[in-house]
Amino acid sequence: MLSRRHVLIGSGCAILSAPAQARAETAPDGFLVLRATPAGYGAAVPGPIIRARRGDEIKVRLVNGLDEPTAIVWHGVHVPNAVDTQAPAAPGVSIDYRFTAPDAGTFWYRAASRRQQERGLYGGLIVEDAMPPPVDRDQLLVFAERRDRDGPHQFTLNGSPALDIAARPNERLRLRFLNASPSQVMNARIEGHRVIVMALDGEPAEPFTSRDSRITLGPGNRADVFVDATLAPGSVAPILFGQAGGETPHARIVCEGAPARPAPLGEPPQLAANPLPARMNFARALRTTLPIDGTAASGPPRPPQAPLFTAERGRTVVLALDNRDTAEHVVHLHGHHFRVLDRLDDGWKPYWLDTIVAAGRQTARIAFVADNPGRWPIEQHALDGPAAGVTWFQVA
Repeated sequence: MLSRRHVLIGSGCAILSAPAQARAETAPDGFLVLRATPAGYGAAVPGPIIRARRGDEIKVRLVNGLDEPTAIVWHGVHVPNAVDTQAPAAPGVSIDYRFTAPDAGTFWYRAASRRQQERGLYGGLIVEDAMPPPVDRDQLLVFAERRDRDGPHQFTLNGSPALDIAARPNERLRLRFLNASPSQVMNARIEGHRVIVMALDGEPAEPFTSRDSRITLGPGNRADVFVDATLAPGSVAPILFGQAGGETPHARIVCEGAPARPAPLGEPPQLAANPLPARMNFARALRTTLPIDGTAASGPPRPPQAPLFTAERGRTVVLALDNRDTAEHVVHLHGHHFRVLDRLDDGWKPYWLDTIVAAGRQTARIAFVADNPGRWPIEQHALDGPAAGVTWFQVA
């Protein structure tokens, strides 16, 4: 469960090269081309970073270079239902995705197939606000893992086992952490620096200082944090990631050069709000339960014939995630963001999420406004376990 203090969990668009030198082309009709290959999108892991401004139209052409069908999930983006449910591209075929970026924030794209995602088919999607906050450096950090059949998991950042982030003293960094692993919790700590959490899962939060300068994200979660480089020139601050009972430095903030300003910037204001509801009507909320167990589906996940529930557009939904398994389960809601409700009343945590890790043998309650019409999947699987199928709900 996430808490306030300890985080668990131009016009037009452009593709920028990821550190692995991913390349993407722009078609004559303006579509950005993502080529799915066995070595990742654009033959790189992670794939190219897609950047846009809020309100821009994003046009992406997926070219399937795999020997099996593939499709893209726009994780955390409030896309129209027709985009989310688009049929996969057959081998050797391309399909187009076209939608407007409604929210500013850190999002990502990934293969709809869990197995393809584990092979490296994922990348970052960054949507800027019209008036972005003043920062000196903006860095996406994609946490993932390489599975070795005969050895331990190898964790990577932006496809590399080690990464340096250069910063002048007193510069403000915006670090966008993304956990692209479907099965591992990311537990990071930035040594010697204060970490201010500004957004979770792409949506602005009430800014707060993270306890112990730690960022902990479940599979699929994101966190935007501000860090002021306060070390002297020539100093290094490791970013440590927990694994196997210890901590390993996979990145460093390297302070070098003359100070950017005489002193660090002051307290940052809250990021500009996205168009999410300020209130929810709990008096007439639709209340239902998603039962979670350890049963894994064979083959690709298939939604059942009947929806878990149907809500009229604009109605508040309170969904109890009843985890009857001993294992933690990852639950991702398509097309919507939700609030995590307090256990004792209908108060909520001061942030929005689109993905949550449900603790074993416990029930978590989430609430959202069903304001995006269509048939929406709810993905869930045991942490470090196989896919357990897809439930869906309908907004009419």
